[in-house]
Amino acid sequence: MNTLLLVLAVTLVVALLWAAGVPRPKPAARGAGINPPSRWREDAADSLVAATYNIHSGKGLDGKRDLGRTAQMIAGADVAALQEVRAATRFGGGCQAEQIARANDKGWLFAPTQIRWLRDSRGNALITAFPVQEWHREPLVNVTGHRYRNLTTVRLRAGCRDLWVLFTHLHTRAGRDRQLRAVLERFANYEPAILLGDLNTTRTDPQLAAVLQHGAVDAVRQVLGDQDRDDRVDWIITKGVAIEAGGMRDVGVSDHPYFWVTIRF
Repeated sequence: MNTLLLVLAVTLVVALLWAAGVPRPKPAARGAGINPPSRWREDAADSLVAATYNIHSGKGLDGKRDLGRTAQMIAGADVAALQEVRAATRFGGGCQAEQIARANDKGWLFAPTQIRWLRDSRGNALITAFPVQEWHREPLVNVTGHRYRNLTTVRLRAGCRDLWVLFTHLHTRAGRDRQLRAVLERFANYEPAILLGDLNTTRTDPQLAAVLQHGAVDAVRQVLGDQDRDDRVDWIITKGVAIEAGGMRDVGVSDHPYFWVTIRF
């Protein structure tokens, strides 16, 4: 009998540990304001620098994980959307979004996509010099049962103007087309607006092509011209603003390049 009880107890513990480690989607949430810097930028801004960067959890092509390098890459951005961001870990590692934001004295919003080991696991983040008036995080459809994704919409106050910023990271598996459709439909509701993120989609996708034919601008393509790559999956799409400048940096700090544009209202 004692042996049976021991087996049952061990089985229960194993089952509980397994359940705790299985990723579960992070539910929708909304709020007003985000984690602030020492001081928000509050000047009457006519322009700002927006960027997108898949940071690969801070791991470079040299195999080193160095968030200091990541923070330096986005230092010139007023608004930066980050993908593949890790939450604070159960082993004592702090939230990567917070570490990067504090290194640049900017505000930050972490948008976790899933819960694992009873904690927020990983997701996307927004680093901003301008205050956020409201935000809304919503899960995206998932037909694979794992690798959960979300879309976060924020309303920034840039000087005396509002700017809507949407950021996301879509997966590469079945259902990505449905995720993209949901993101583009949401983007269509706002102006002036910027869509930032790793869409895992190239410009040949018919859904993206349709949006770009009806008023939205591929800002990266506009600034890079012939230097842009046809297989690029990182996007800055704008509506209701002018594009003044921009660029790309690919120095091995991540497995993705860093993209940025200067927009003018």
